[in-house]
Amino acid sequence: MPTTTIAYRTTIGLLWGLALWHSWESRGLFVDGSAFLVQIARREWFFDFYGPRLYAMVIGQIPVMTAMFLGVTDLHLMARLLSFGLFAVPTALYHLALMRAKDDAVLLAGVIAAIAVVFMTTSFFIVGEYNLAYAIVILVAVRLATAERLTVYDSLVLIALSFMAMRTYEVMIYLGPLMAAMIFWALYRAPSRPIFATALHVAAAGMFLAGMAIAAGSIIKPFSEEHLSDTVTTAANFWQNMQFDLVLAAALVVVVWALIDPRSLLGSRPYRWAGVFLLVLALSPVLALSDTLVRPLAKSQYVARTAAGLVIAAIIIFIWAYRSKFGAKLPALAVLRTPESARRFAAFALLMLLAGLPSDIYLTRTWMSYLEAVRTVVRTQSGVVAFEDTSLAKYPHLHLIEAWILPSQSLALRAKHGDAIIAPPKGFDSWQPFPPATPYGLGQFMWRD
Repeated sequence: MPTTTIAYRTTIGLLWGLALWHSWESRGLFVDGSAFLVQIARREWFFDFYGPRLYAMVIGQIPVMTAMFLGVTDLHLMARLLSFGLFAVPTALYHLALMRAKDDAVLLAGVIAAIAVVFMTTSFFIVGEYNLAYAIVILVAVRLATAERLTVYDSLVLIALSFMAMRTYEVMIYLGPLMAAMIFWALYRAPSRPIFATALHVAAAGMFLAGMAIAAGSIIKPFSEEHLSDTVTTAANFWQNMQFDLVLAAALVVVVWALIDPRSLLGSRPYRWAGVFLLVLALSPVLALSDTLVRPLAKSQYVARTAAGLVIAAIIIFIWAYRSKFGAKLPALAVLRTPESARRFAAFALLMLLAGLPSDIYLTRTWMSYLEAVRTVVRTQSGVVAFEDTSLAKYPHLHLIEAWILPSQSLALRAKHGDAIIAPPKGFDSWQPFPPATPYGLGQFMWRD
C-alpha cells in the first residue's frame, strides 16, 4: 500500500506531466479552443466575449497574449501556449490544494478524488471555464478546513480566489453560497477574530455570493437561448461519459459501503469490489478496437460537466464534515480518522487517478492523429474542401468532429494564405464564425512546424 507521501507526489507528478504533454500537443484547440485561437490572432487581443465567465476566460489566455505582445506570430506556438494557460491554471490550483492537504490522508484523498472523478474525466474540453471553477472551490474548501486560525495571508489568498470565482461559471449558483457558508463556519470556529482578517473573510464570502448572483443572471438572461437549452438537455446525458461513470461508480461503492458498515473501511473488501469498476476503466481503451460508441470519447466529457459540479459539491461537504465537530460523531468519518483506514482511503483515491490514465493517453493520441489529419488536408489542398471528401469523415477521426468548428480549425492550421478550408458537413445550417469561402484574414499569423 503506497504511503500518503507517495500518493501526494505521484498525483502532483501526473498532474503536471499531463498538463505539459497536453499543452505540447495543443489539446486546448479541441472544439471551442480553435475558435478562441483564431479570434485572438484576428483581434490581437483577449477573446473575452462573455461577461459572466470573463475572469476564467482571460486568465487562461495570459500566456498566449504575452507571447503575442512579444511579437510571436507562429500559431503552432500560440496553440501550445493557449493550451498551457488553460491547463496550467486549474492544475496549479489543484497542486496548491494537494500541498495544503498533504499532512492529512483523508483530506488528501478528497482532493485526489476530485481530480480523478472530475478533472481527469471532463477536462478534454479544457477551454470550458468549469475546469477553473471546480479547482477554485476545492482549494478554498481545503484551505478553510485546515486553517487553525485567521491570518492575513490566508485571508488575502481567499480574497483572490473568491474574486476569480465571481465570473467563472454557472455552477457558482450553488457552489458560491456553499463556499460563503463554509467561510462563516471558519469564522465561527476560529479561536480569535482579528478585525482585518475577519473583514477580508466576510468580503470573500460576499464575493462568492456575488458570483451566485452573476451566475443566476446568466441563466435568467443567457448569452444564447439555444446554448442554455442545449446545456439543460446535455446535463442529463452525463452517463454517455464512460470514464466519469466508471470512476464515479467505484467511488460510490466505497461511500455506500462505508455508510452501511463503517468498520469495513478498516479492511479492503469495499475497495476490492470498487476495484472492479477501476479495472474496467483502465482497460476501456481496448473498446476502441470496435466501431461502437462504447469507448472513451472526447466529446462525451463535455456532457458530464454539470453532473461533475454536483460531485465537487459532495466532496466539499465531505471535507467540511470531516473537519467539523459534527463529523467526528459520524461513524464512517470516525473510522477514517484511524491512521490505517485513512492511508487505505488515500491509496484508493490514487488508484482511481491511475485507472483513468490509460483512457487519457488514448484520447490524447487520437487527438494528435486527428490534428495531423486536419493539417494534411489543409496543407495539401486549396479553396473550400468538402468534409465528406476527407479522411475526417471516417472513424476514428469522426469521433472528434464538431461541425461548426471545422473552418476555424482549418484556418488555425494554415501554413500560407492559399491553404484549404474544410467546410462543415452537408446539411449543416447552424451558426459558424465565418463562411468557409471567406475566412478571416489573419495577416502574419500562420501555423509553423
